[in-house]
Amino acid sequence: MIQVQAMRQLLTIVSMLALATVAQAGVTRWVDAEGKVHYSDQPPPPTAKSQKTLDLKASPALPIAAPDSKDGEKSLAEKDLEFRKRKVQAEETAAKQAKDQEEAKSRKANCEQARNQLQALQEGQRIAKFDEKGERVFLEDNDRAQAIEAAKKTADSWCK
Repeated sequence: MIQVQAMRQLLTIVSMLALATVAQAGVTRWVDAEGKVHYSDQPPPPTAKSQKTLDLKASPALPIAAPDSKDGEKSLAEKDLEFRKRKVQAEETAAKQAKDQEEAKSRKANCEQARNQLQALQEGQRIAKFDEKGERVFLEDNDRAQAIEAAKKTADSWCK
């Protein structure tokens, strides 16, 4: 009876230790010298351009690979690792798309503002600027041509 309890306790402790080591295993994303992205549970080589350790604590622990996996079939751990890679890549793609959309929105607003400024200069509206003393100074007619050229360049750079 005592041996059975001791054996259960030992089995429980060993199981917990095994799960703890598997739960600590992290996945590292790194880019090699050729610009290829790699995912691995091993540290990247010193020649890696950049690296990022992915936080997978919320994910379930990696399953232990079956020792007798058939040739040509992937183990459960390999399939899970590939799934996680795809998931991280999808998240990175979504983040990049959101960033690109935000930049496009910003470019459009800057383009519109530059065109409005150019239109105001071309229509002869009175344009005022502030000098280094903080006083309002109106744009003179002889400076307007230079301001129009600068506004055209600005509009061209934002409105590609």
